[in-house]
Amino acid sequence: MSDFDLQKQRSASRSCNEDILTELAFRKIGNSSLYKRGSDTFILSPGVSSGQSDYYWFDIREVNLNKIGPSTKAWVLLRIVPNWFAFFSIADIRRYMNHRTQDVRVNTGKVWGFYCELNEKERTIKISSKNDRSSSFTTMLLDRSSVKTKLPT
Repeated sequence: MSDFDLQKQRSASRSCNEDILTELAFRKIGNSSLYKRGSDTFILSPGVSSGQSDYYWFDIREVNLNKIGPSTKAWVLLRIVPNWFAFFSIADIRRYMNHRTQDVRVNTGKVWGFYCELNEKERTIKISSKNDRSSSFTTMLLDRSSVKTKLPT
């Protein structure tokens, strides 16, 4: 994949299916992948597409986790190009976020990177830490109509 194609795909993944969240009155916080409704309901929603090595991947940044704070009303919604989703509690992924699995980047600070393996036939997605592939879990791969029934209203 050329650098131009990769940049184009990343740009498309940032806004892919954001309307699902905005239709439920979630508002994007700044230029991040964090959405908020009211004072304590959060959805961390990175757009996910395949990268140069054909892996699907996403990052979770410490700065976004700090904005969520101790809220128990916090979920992750992966918006996977072109029309797949994964939805789970932030607590499900926090179990795999520790000193061993984090990276520290000059521009973004502490981040945790995750690979995604999609099995469209079985409609599952395996999410694994980039730094520790044994730190992984599997959840359902959802289509657009299915994910709408899962989101908090």
